[in-house]
Amino acid sequence: MVVATSKSYAWCKTQLPPCCLRIHPEDTSRIYVGTYKLDEASRVKHGSLDHYNYNTTTRELTLVESHRTPSAILDIKFDPRDSSTLASAHSNGHLMVWKTHGDQLEMVDDIALNETSLITSLVFNPSAAKEVLVTFTSGYSAIIDLARPKTLRWLDSVHELECWTGAFGEVGGLQNVVFTGGDDSRLVAHDLRTQGEIWTVKRGHDAGVVSIMTSSARWNRGMSNGLWTGSYDDHLRVWDLRCANSSLVEGVVPKMLHSRNLGGGVWRLVPSPMDDRLLSCCMYDGARVVDASTPEFKVERYFKGKHESMCYGGDWSRDGSYIATCSFYDNIVHVWSPDEVEEEKKH
Repeated sequence: MVVATSKSYAWCKTQLPPCCLRIHPEDTSRIYVGTYKLDEASRVKHGSLDHYNYNTTTRELTLVESHRTPSAILDIKFDPRDSSTLASAHSNGHLMVWKTHGDQLEMVDDIALNETSLITSLVFNPSAAKEVLVTFTSGYSAIIDLARPKTLRWLDSVHELECWTGAFGEVGGLQNVVFTGGDDSRLVAHDLRTQGEIWTVKRGHDAGVVSIMTSSARWNRGMSNGLWTGSYDDHLRVWDLRCANSSLVEGVVPKMLHSRNLGGGVWRLVPSPMDDRLLSCCMYDGARVVDASTPEFKVERYFKGKHESMCYGGDWSRDGSYIATCSFYDNIVHVWSPDEVEEEKKH
């Protein structure tokens, strides 16, 4: 199947390698990028949180400000209840909290969680204010309450290698469930009420599980018992979580409904704010826009542009008018259309 290539709008070079990216949930002109740099001589990791302006009329992408950090940034997320709050996950095991004031960005809290491990990802709990799931290179994962940052609840089940990603269940009776994926190729469901393991999928992926997406009230509500996972093995998979009484049953693993090779490691899955599509950041082969409204999902758009290296971060604008992605080794931030198709060049 031939997939249409999305139209490029704008791009720019970053000062440091970009690792993660989010668009402001209320202002489509503001793009935030976390960077990750390893100093080869000292082996010290450092980074920055950069703020870019994207002019949707002129399609110009410009750097507004850059805040250097003493550690590298692996993930950034906005608080779904407070769009002025942004959290960043760091290579020194710290979680930083930032406030946006128009075009100004201010760091307001620096929370040390585990200084022997990198924080690989963070995600806000949609069902509990200020509650955040964090995952670590040690294989551990934990829940932190930003209102009481010294309170850390460690989940009982630990991945044998790096824990790369996590997601909260939101609908379909899954509000007390957290899912994590690790470099050990395992997908684990945890019970938030007990911190204990519900089940583990040990043989469903051929490499590390690096992205997880669940249904929500805003995205794919019609598949409330679906779970989407991305892996280093280049595949996007859909799982059926349905069990008796629409709840998870201890030890009963989900059934895989569909799997497809997307041509690159499926590092990030980001839901569309407008419909049931997914953005997939596919590492060494750009990005894809996927129609995920049915288990037999299909790829609608492909984008590579100037992403010649690892495409790690991406997001949708609030109105769905554009997507922004970033690639690591070539220091590129790209803005492109999820709908418009690039015109074929005439030879």
